[in-house]
Amino acid sequence: MTAASDSHTVLWVPRYWPAVGGTEFHSHELAIHLAREQRVTVLAHCTKTENTQQPLTVSAAQTYHSDEMMDNVRTVELTPNKAYVNILTWLGKHHSKNKIARFFYQLAFSQAYEHTAKPYLHDADRIHFIYNGLTEAANLAAQQAEALNIPFIFTPNILDTSPTGSDWDSASFHSLYERADKLVALTDHEARWLVEHGVSEDKISVIPYGPILKPRDPSHEYGDIADLLSNRFILFLGRLVPSKGFNLLLNAFEKMSSEDPNTHLIMIGPTVDKNSAPMHQVYEQLNSPRVHLLQDISQPLKTAFLEEAAVLCVPSSSESLGGVYIEAMACNTPVIALDRAVSRCVIEHDSEGILVTNDEHSLVDGLRIILDNPQLADEMGQAGKKKVEELFAWPVVTKKMLGVYGLFDDSLSSEIKKVA
Repeated sequence: MTAASDSHTVLWVPRYWPAVGGTEFHSHELAIHLAREQRVTVLAHCTKTENTQQPLTVSAAQTYHSDEMMDNVRTVELTPNKAYVNILTWLGKHHSKNKIARFFYQLAFSQAYEHTAKPYLHDADRIHFIYNGLTEAANLAAQQAEALNIPFIFTPNILDTSPTGSDWDSASFHSLYERADKLVALTDHEARWLVEHGVSEDKISVIPYGPILKPRDPSHEYGDIADLLSNRFILFLGRLVPSKGFNLLLNAFEKMSSEDPNTHLIMIGPTVDKNSAPMHQVYEQLNSPRVHLLQDISQPLKTAFLEEAAVLCVPSSSESLGGVYIEAMACNTPVIALDRAVSRCVIEHDSEGILVTNDEHSLVDGLRIILDNPQLADEMGQAGKKKVEELFAWPVVTKKMLGVYGLFDDSLSSEIKKVA
C-alpha cells in the first residue's frame, strides 16, 4: 500500500461543513480522521445551511471561491466558470420540476466546473463522492475519475424511505452505481437495498459514520442551561421537521406529563420553516414550563445534554443511518426510535434502547419503560456505549475506509493505468 504521506484522497461533498446537517458534519469528521493517515482535499459547492428559498442547485451556481487548510484538510469551495453563472442560476430554480431544465443544467454544470475542479484533482489517487444533493456533481466526479484513470468511490446516503422509482433508483444513480469502483453503504439495510436494485454485492462495503462529540466545557453550563441539565429530562435532538417525529413526541409527552410531573422535555435543533404548521404546534406546547426549545447550542453543550438525558427520543420516520442514536449511545444514554429496518441496524430492541411503532401510545409505553426503571436504563446505556466502541468509533470507521481505499492502491491502480 502507498505510504500514507504520499496517498491523496479527494472527498467531493456538495454541501459541506460548517453547513448544518448530518452528512455535512460527518463528512467533515471523516476528513479530519483520514487526514491523520494521508493527504485529504475536500471539494464542495456550498458551505451554507440549506435555505428553502434557494436549493443547492442555485447555491452551487452562485458560490464564492475559497481555498484553505482546516484541521490538516485542504478545503476548497469551488467556483463555476463565470460565463455559466446566470444560466445555471436560472436552470437551478427550475431543476426540481422540469426535466428539460435538469438536462440542460447537467450540461451547463459540467462545462462550468470541469476546468475549475481539475487543478485539485491532478495528483489525486482516488475520488470519493459523498452524496447529499447535486447529482450533477456526482456525475462530474465520476467523469473526472475516469479521465484520470483513478478509482471512483461513491457514498449514496440512501434514505430508508427510498422506494423503487425514487431518485436513488433513477437512471442517473444506476449509472453512478455502475461507474463506481466501490460503493460505501452506511448500514446493512442500505447494502441490501443496493443489491435488490441490481448492484453487485462485491462492490459494496458497509461503513457507518461515527459520533460527533466534543468534550464538555463547564463554562457553557451556567444559568438557565445549568437549571435544565439538573432536571430529569427526555431529549430530542434533530432538525425540527415532521419527518424527525418531534410532533409525535410532543403529543406523547402531553399524554404522559400529567402522570409524571417531574420529567421535562428538551428539544434541540434548527427549524427550516418557523411559520409552518408543525412549528406552531411547538410554540403552543412551549406554554408548558416543562417543554424547552433550544435552536443553537455549542458542540460541547450538545455532549452535556446527551450525557445528562434520561433518554434520547427521536421517533424519525426517515434516516440513512441515525447518527444521533449513536451519539447518545456513546454517552451511556438509552435511546428510543421507530422500529424501522435502518434503526434495527443500529439499535437492538431491549438492549441499547426501545424500538416503538409510529403512534403515541407505543411511544408513551417506551418512555415509561425507561423512565420508570433506572437500573434497566443504566444497563441499556452501558450496552450502547460498548456497541459504539466496537462498531461505530471513528478509529474503527477510519480503518475500514482506509481498507476500501487500500483496495485501489499500488497493484490495482497500476493495472487501471496500464489499461489506459
